[in-house]
Parts: sequence; C-alpha cells; structure tokens
Amino acid sequence: MWLLLLSACASTPTDSADTAAAVDTADSSDTADTGGPAALDVGGVAEMTTEPGQVTVTVANAGDYLVALVSLDDKQGRSYAYGDAVAEAAHAPDDPPDLLPAVPTGDTPKVAAFAEGDERTFSVHNGTTYVDITAKATRVTDALVLWEDQTTPNEIGTLDQSVIDGVAENVESLILPRERLLFGQESDVDGDPRVQLLLSYTVNQYGAVAYVTQCDIGRTAGCGGTGNDGEIVYLGIPDPDGNYRTIDGVSETVAHEWNHLIYGWHRFVDQDRAGADENIYITEGMSALAQDLTGYNNGNQYVWAAAIVENSALGPNSGVDFVSVNDFLRGEGYYDEDRDGTLRGASYLFLRYLFEQAGGMSVEPDGTQVDEGGMAFLHAWFDSGALGADTVEDVTGKGLDETVMDWYTALVCTGLVETGDPRFSYQPREADPITGYEYGVDPYDTIHDWLTLDGPPIQKLARADGSIRAGGVEYLSVSLDAGETFTLPVEDRASARARIIRVK
Repeated sequence: MWLLLLSACASTPTDSADTAAAVDTADSSDTADTGGPAALDVGGVAEMTTEPGQVTVTVANAGDYLVALVSLDDKQGRSYAYGDAVAEAAHAPDDPPDLLPAVPTGDTPKVAAFAEGDERTFSVHNGTTYVDITAKATRVTDALVLWEDQTTPNEIGTLDQSVIDGVAENVESLILPRERLLFGQESDVDGDPRVQLLLSYTVNQYGAVAYVTQCDIGRTAGCGGTGNDGEIVYLGIPDPDGNYRTIDGVSETVAHEWNHLIYGWHRFVDQDRAGADENIYITEGMSALAQDLTGYNNGNQYVWAAAIVENSALGPNSGVDFVSVNDFLRGEGYYDEDRDGTLRGASYLFLRYLFEQAGGMSVEPDGTQVDEGGMAFLHAWFDSGALGADTVEDVTGKGLDETVMDWYTALVCTGLVETGDPRFSYQPREADPITGYEYGVDPYDTIHDWLTLDGPPIQKLARADGSIRAGGVEYLSVSLDAGETFTLPVEDRASARARIIRVK
C-alpha cells in the first residue's frame, strides 16, 4: 500500500560554517547568445556557444566568472565527463530505472456523517501488519472530526492534549483554508465535507509522525480492502523526545500529508486515471511546497538545504552535485534511498521556483494570501492533463530545457550576485504574519542558529571532478583575461548547455 510519509530531518547541531562573503552587484545583465565577445559587467549572464563536444565563450572583460554547466540528457543514473576527463570517459551501459507498478482505480462507498461520541472501526498498519481498531470521535466541528484510538495502548506515556488541540486548531484555521485556496478542494468520498484526524499509537509503531493513504480516496490497488473511505490524516502520539513534538511541528507534517490527498484526487482520481502514476519526488516536492505556503516552512528548510549544500548533518549525499532533474521529474516509480532527502529538496526548490516565476503570492498583514499568479499556476498543475516532466511545459508554456537552465542559474546566483534579471533569482524571504516562519528559499541563510548555508558548491576548474550527472549541473569558477576564449570539452551524450556569469 502506498503510505506517503514526511521524512524526519537530521536535527543534531553542528558547528556553523562561515557565512559566504557577498560580491559586487550587477550594473547590467546580458543573456543573449554570444556571437561575439561577451561584454559582461558584474552580475551579467551570457549563454555559451554549444558546439560538438564542447561549450565555449569569449569574454570582453577580465574578471572572475562562474560557469553553470548543465546536462540536458534525459537519462536516469548516467554521468558524463567534462574537461580533461573527456578523453578518459567510459561509456556507461543503459540501465533503465526500476518502476513501481501503476495503481488502478476502485470504488469507494459513502458513509454517514459523524457526531461527537460516535465510534467507528479503522483498518490501520502498525508497522507489521494491518489491524482493526476502534476509535471515538472526541472533537467534531464544521471543519473536522478528531478520532482517538480506543484499542492500541499508548507506549509514549501521557498524551499532551494541548498539542493535539493546537494541531486541530491550526488545521481548521490555517492549513485547510490555505491549501484549498492554493491547490484546490480535496475530495469528498464519504459524503461528509469534514476532514478526519485519527490519533493512534499505531502510527508511531509504523515509524511515522503522520501519514495519509490514497487507498482512502479511490486509488486502491494493493490496499487489500484496507481503505477507510474518507479524507483522513493518521496522527501518531507526539513523542516529547522526538523531532516533531510541538504544535507547529505536527501541524507542518499535517500540511505536507494533506497536500498528498489533494494532489492524488485532482491529478488522478478526479481525472479518471487512478491507475496512472508519476515520480514520487514530484508529489513529495509539492507537499514540501505546501508546508512552505501554508506558513510552516520550518522543518522543510533542512530538506531544501540538503539539495544545495554538502553537510553530513543533512545526509551522506547532500548537495547540488547529487541533484538531477531526471530523478525528480522522470520515471513513474523512481526512488533513491541514498539520495531521498536531497531529491525531495530539489523537487521543492524547482516547484518553488516555478511558483515564483508565475508571480507567486503576496500576504497581507492579517495573513490573507493574495494570488499574484502563483496560485493560478498551482491550480493549472493540479488539473493538468499531462504527467511528470510534460506537466512543466503544459503549465508554463516554456520548453523544459529552458526552464531547467533558468532554474539552475537562479540556484547559484541567488544571494551570490545580483543579475538584475528576475529569472535568475529566488524572491526574498518574508515572514508569515500568523505563524512567524519565513516563506521561500535563501541559499545563504542560517537555519535554527546552527546550520549556516554557503550556497551550492562551486568548484575551481583546475580541481573539478570532471563528471556531471545527466540532468544535473556543475558550477565552475574561472578567471579570464579580456578577449580570452574559454572552451570546456563535454561528452556529446551529455547534451550540455552552459551559461557564464561574471561574479567579480
């Protein structure tokens, strides 16, 4: 059964890194193809010329430059050589990714509305097997029903009812209205418009803080009749020693999980393609965006940071060198345990970039969110007839390759150099007036006073590793003289493009 979970992020403090020094800002920018020498002021960006086996550019001004070398090859699991390593490159065999089976549709019966004190049976997973439990409705409002497991002993200890009450209030007042505004209305398979929250120690036994299952809303293959037919978030007992023990921590998790249900309904069941599927990292990235846009971009910071910087506290394969758009856009069932956090973060960063490029949103002092184009983008994505990477072109109207180039350029320029071009930067972060957490991305931010980010790794060309992932990026620093032509060999199979950015 597909149980979509929010992975807990590392929380052990480490020594903070030094904050990266700012560089001079741009006087102008240039994004035209370089038919002649590229005359770039600080912050200027130019497309390099792509030729068979190389990318090249001639610069008019002496200075320090950054090369964003991007592979636009759409294979998964491939790497290609560049620089001096091209002559020694070995050709890797074609190994298609393993795909998970598609999920066919199923019928979902209607159930009656609930009142406080009612009891019902739920089929849940306890980490070993499915079990039936009895739960009692302890809170019923116009927006939600809170169920408490009456069957499974709570081994955490005393339940902190104030946390559960606070989470329920956040779900009612912020998470539900904001997600509906941002992404669209959820399903109503049980005929009761209220959301159901099931509080059960079986969720702790499963190893989660919270989860949802799309078996509950009509994507039922592999469920074995275990779907509970409704819009349900399964909550564990808050562990006072765990990472997600506070009201805001659990609320952020619920915001993530709730988005999975909205996504599954709009993208699959409501479009009569419940048997279709797409890359898990698209759905995980979108749910991470839901954490952000509902005002709970807190734990999510560790996830997107893992796709930018190299830091063992964020995972053994953190950093942009482990990112590939192919791995979070292509391949229906693709999953990579070794880079799971990094790919979740990369997908979020990509979707956050698209949201901003569409116009994003503004937030009024009372917390009201106003569409500036980003919400329309999200609704178009959720209701698109395309799947996977095709959705990018369908919703943005731009070619995927151009979007990927712009995104990788923005990822390295944000906070490092001012280009003067909104395509090449994330929007400044701002705090939500209700929750206090900051929206968006800053590759040079400090997270919780212990993890100082220093932007994507930039390699000096002379020390570069000479390998680029298919669908990935390499950031290389070079110093060039006026009139100098810079040429970088790249394997043809990489389908490489490159941009040069003057940073000093």
